[in-house]
Amino acid sequence: MRLQSAIFSIEDTLLNHEGVDKVLSILKMEGVWMYAVTALPRTEAERALHDAGLSDYFRGILTAQEASCAASDAKMYEKAMRRLRSSLRDTVVFLGHSDALRNAKAAGFRTAAVKGVAAPEEWAVMCMEAEEIVEQYADFLA
Repeated sequence: MRLQSAIFSIEDTLLNHEGVDKVLSILKMEGVWMYAVTALPRTEAERALHDAGLSDYFRGILTAQEASCAASDAKMYEKAMRRLRSSLRDTVVFLGHSDALRNAKAAGFRTAAVKGVAAPEEWAVMCMEAEEIVEQYADFLA
């Protein structure tokens, strides 16, 4: 998948995922602009990304509180996309829950399902609905 911009949900696609730092580094070297979205308060989100060593990869963070919507709402991804000065066809949203994936897909986004936080039944549904499947970040760019 060739990307120009990417949106990642902090809690379910970045934290506690082995190999994510390498993938983000490669994406950044390739000129992909990235934004993080979260249900966490800003200070917690910033601290979580910093503690994971991931904060330098992102052009910004958008919280649900700042966006005045739920973290799984397509409105959140649309706001992040506008901040990236991107378009639907150039943006992939990386998500770890089926409701968020469905919302992003219904809004016209390209979606990537990231394995990790979803229950096995939910993961199976996500694999059928997403354009890309990320079972492990280590294999994603192979």
